[in-house]
Amino acid sequence: MKYKTVFICSQCGHIHSKWQGQCSSCGKWNTLVEDVYAQTSKSEKKQDNISDFSFPPITMDKDIENDSKIETGIEELDRVLGDGIIRGQVLLLAGPPGIGKSTLMLETADGLSKNSKEKVLYISGEESSNQVLSRAKRLEIKNEKITLISETNLYKIIEEIKKTKPFAAIIDSIQTVYHPDIPSTAGSITQIRECAIELSRIAKSNSMALFILGHITKEGDLAGPKILEHMVDTVLYFDSEKTGLYRMLRAHKNRFGAIEEIGIFEMTEKGLFSAGNYFNSIIGENANIPGGAYTTLFEGSRVVIARVEALVNKTFYPYPRRVFTGIDSNKGQILIAALEKNARIRLDTFDIFASIHGGFKTKDTALDLAFCAAVSSSLKEMALPNDWAFIGEVGILAQISPVSYLPKRINELKKMGFKKVFVSALYKEKSNQDIEIIRVNDIKQLLEYLYK
Repeated sequence: MKYKTVFICSQCGHIHSKWQGQCSSCGKWNTLVEDVYAQTSKSEKKQDNISDFSFPPITMDKDIENDSKIETGIEELDRVLGDGIIRGQVLLLAGPPGIGKSTLMLETADGLSKNSKEKVLYISGEESSNQVLSRAKRLEIKNEKITLISETNLYKIIEEIKKTKPFAAIIDSIQTVYHPDIPSTAGSITQIRECAIELSRIAKSNSMALFILGHITKEGDLAGPKILEHMVDTVLYFDSEKTGLYRMLRAHKNRFGAIEEIGIFEMTEKGLFSAGNYFNSIIGENANIPGGAYTTLFEGSRVVIARVEALVNKTFYPYPRRVFTGIDSNKGQILIAALEKNARIRLDTFDIFASIHGGFKTKDTALDLAFCAAVSSSLKEMALPNDWAFIGEVGILAQISPVSYLPKRINELKKMGFKKVFVSALYKEKSNQDIEIIRVNDIKQLLEYLYK
């Protein structure tokens, strides 16, 4: 086997013989990383033996064994996964260091061992066994079915898997595991890719659920090739910042459940706890302060109530600032331009800061109308009633369009005691006695109603 120096794209995994500024495969800039690549000769390929973990051929009439889902015992995690995990499922959990990945996995190991009545193997590459035991003690986890090892050598990890034969294994984290036959250091692109391939193959062939933990970079990407996401069945990301009280977990890929499903956790001294009622608890906060407007977001299979907050302040700079948190910046700029053009509001001398309460992130366009209402409320320094909500997509011409699942959204508002909801005039459903539906064509008509 020969080794040579190559440059691998950290986004797509494409191999280049020499460094260049742009990847010729995915088009990304400054993503090439120097690494060592192993070349196998033709004679070595012929001598390779078939792996012990190869998959034998089967016929299509074969019944599936043990295909039922096992719950993790953590309500919000089960929601994101789609009511639990199955045997042989490979999951990638990514997030910045310190956000709670290891804590969540310890709690998951405890729940899986109790629900499956089988062993769970926890492999820690970043911390010693005593450090993990100290965290388990703080979380009040004491379970003889959880086997803990502190190891980074891939071969020794595989040996322990064969010996223990667990229902599930947890790798914490993939950046610390190294393949002894590859000369590059642990955490390099080649090491991460090859170790993930080998571990996934073992998990599939042994019907073992596998959790792979991975860190993300400052840009929010997985620290390693993006191709790693295509090797697994489920990709979970922590969307929120680690400094906040609440953690938002989102499924970006799930072969056994819905994508874009979210789970909300509250970080406490005793671990991460499910906080599914978080969005309902924010109703009524800062009720008399201008700049807030409520809306509904459809995330996965759940309707959640969110509060859009905006601060419009006189600028002291040559160019006004536009800062958005949890809201697409390009969309925010379009909405501001639509407000100025349609409603004849001048915002060129004001700084505008907008966010979704609690650091929540979404791509749901239903918040467009609430964004416009919040900006106008802050500008005019007039607080909006706390039992009003705004649901609608705003186009570049300031026209308001209906969004998907609008009846479900309105029903959720009705349950939470909202009295009035503003929607597109194209929505034809009849109003009911519990909540009044106000239909508006564009932003100008909305503002005329709000500040008449």
